[in-house]
Amino acid sequence: MEWVRGFYEKQYSLWEVSDTEELESQQKLLNKLKKYTPSSCKKILELGGGRGYFAVAAAKLGYEVTVIELAENAVHYIYQLAKQEGVLSKITIIHENFYKTELTEHFDVVCYWDGFGIGDDQEQQVLLKRIHRWLRPGGKVLIDIYTPWYWAKISVRAMQIEKGLFRKYDFDAINCRMIDSWWKEGRETEKVTQSLRCYSPADLELLISDIPLTLTQCEPGGEMNYDRYIYRIGFVS
Repeated sequence: MEWVRGFYEKQYSLWEVSDTEELESQQKLLNKLKKYTPSSCKKILELGGGRGYFAVAAAKLGYEVTVIELAENAVHYIYQLAKQEGVLSKITIIHENFYKTELTEHFDVVCYWDGFGIGDDQEQQVLLKRIHRWLRPGGKVLIDIYTPWYWAKISVRAMQIEKGLFRKYDFDAINCRMIDSWWKEGRETEKVTQSLRCYSPADLELLISDIPLTLTQCEPGGEMNYDRYIYRIGFVS
């Protein structure tokens, strides 16, 4: 997993986004949070918080959020965003590797959005055991997990996602991993790449078979049609 810090720090430095739009887009995740957790849920642990949009959006609703983030530039961004939105007192920011972080607190829910699968199966199991230890009795885990049937058919030409910034997806069928590469125009030799292990629900059941976690719900996240550049919500192929 040596690539992780370098990839995300580079991604955050390359991709310019609108704070207003990104905060508004967190509503679908907040809806999932409300759907799958009881009203008594107050304390959230977010793994890999990125620029902090979910953490800040949740804090604005009154949740107490602890976010663990590895990328240094993202940590600075979370701090500034939380300060800007007036919720700095509701967020604890930990700049560490969540495979190594030691926490004494326990949480009502652990969230890991858009990033699960950075390691191999054994490393994923190590993380899931750590997640279990961080939960309060009866706590919930909400995780975005990529499915192989979608990414196996996605091997697209390079896409320009904004002026001068390109991205390309591929799929490693042997290791069942989504491959995602980013680079600036004219600098393809300097591209950075992430690789995420994909799991079907049956694969996930096997992954957690020796861990005291139970898979209770699977919800499709949607599908991007790259020929038409249209996102279909909740679509399963």
